[in-house]
Amino acid sequence: MAVVPASVVVLITVIAAIAGAGASRLVQYGVLGFAAGISTALIGVHNMGEGALRPVRAALAGDSGIGDSLPRPRPTFAGWLALSIVGSIFTFSATAAMVAMALDRGRDGPVLAVVIASALTLSIGVPITVGAILSPTFRPIRDLTEATDRVAAGDYSQRLPVVQDDDLGVLAASFNRMQAGLAERRRLHAAFGTYVDPALAARLLEQGDDVFSGERREVTVMFIDIRDFTPFAEANTAEDTVARLNALFEIVVPAVVEAGGHVNKFLGDGALAVFGAPNDLPDHADAALRAAVLIHRLVGERFGGELRIGIGINTGVVIAGTIGGGGKLEFTLIGDAVNVAARVEQLTKTTGDTILLTQQCIDALASRPTGLVDRGLHALKGKSAGVQIFSLDEETDA
Repeated sequence: MAVVPASVVVLITVIAAIAGAGASRLVQYGVLGFAAGISTALIGVHNMGEGALRPVRAALAGDSGIGDSLPRPRPTFAGWLALSIVGSIFTFSATAAMVAMALDRGRDGPVLAVVIASALTLSIGVPITVGAILSPTFRPIRDLTEATDRVAAGDYSQRLPVVQDDDLGVLAASFNRMQAGLAERRRLHAAFGTYVDPALAARLLEQGDDVFSGERREVTVMFIDIRDFTPFAEANTAEDTVARLNALFEIVVPAVVEAGGHVNKFLGDGALAVFGAPNDLPDHADAALRAAVLIHRLVGERFGGELRIGIGINTGVVIAGTIGGGGKLEFTLIGDAVNVAARVEQLTKTTGDTILLTQQCIDALASRPTGLVDRGLHALKGKSAGVQIFSLDEETDA
């Protein structure tokens, strides 16, 4: 710390000597220079102490967040910065006054005045500027910038060390709390995407409450059910039963999502899938048929004849929205098209087919597939008129 006042004394006395000051004047300038240098050096005492103690305090804080809630004494970082500015103004003002007194003959030598002013700027201003940039005082700000870049890249693993006892410490603690909140939001997003269909989860996050309002849409609904599952459940343990269901749904869910649909809910040993809601899907009927054919093929490859399924597909207008109350809501489909699809799936037990489609679904297809077999009109529960049903040849590959 003694280097700063010594440097200022040497600088001031040299300038005064060049200007022609006498011995008494040189002593006066030396005393004033020493005072200016001491004031400048004292400004950095707090900052130097912070820098020296930073590694120790960072080690004590660790990753536990122990420093996040520590009280913040005064003065704050802003206060120390203000003191530094005031001290710098005093130092330069005193130096400028001494130079002005020494250069009474400055009018006779303007070039000398410019040279002295330039030397003063380079010898004092530049070191102070460089020192401020590299000072430990601004290390928390640099740490915060680096931490912001990490968070922007998706890295929430590193906390900021809270080692400052001023408002920069408060800022670091606030950043840690924000980062913890973002990490928790990511975990919730991952869990939400696991328990809720990705299409619905994405729309909820993008549109918020807008998705909860009912929407009238033309969609294609597909019901999937396992044949003779009750005897299987009776003859096997609960663990084996759940494993069988999960094995089926590991086929069903990816096939539906890949085709652009969304699995609305699991219904015991079956599932309800919808194509065209909550997101628009222009070729929803074709997508449903492709998914049904793929599911049928993959189930055969995975289980052979040990597991048989029935798939009913219907196209129609529904209300896609949310029902529920008391803080429990569920996105669902309301409409006759859903009931018909469920009845058509039940009809597969009578016809012995794996995939059954209604006339409405056939009409919505972009092109009529090969391998369709007309199963005629069937009376479905809840329908006053018969419904035209078609089966798809099991050898057909959509």
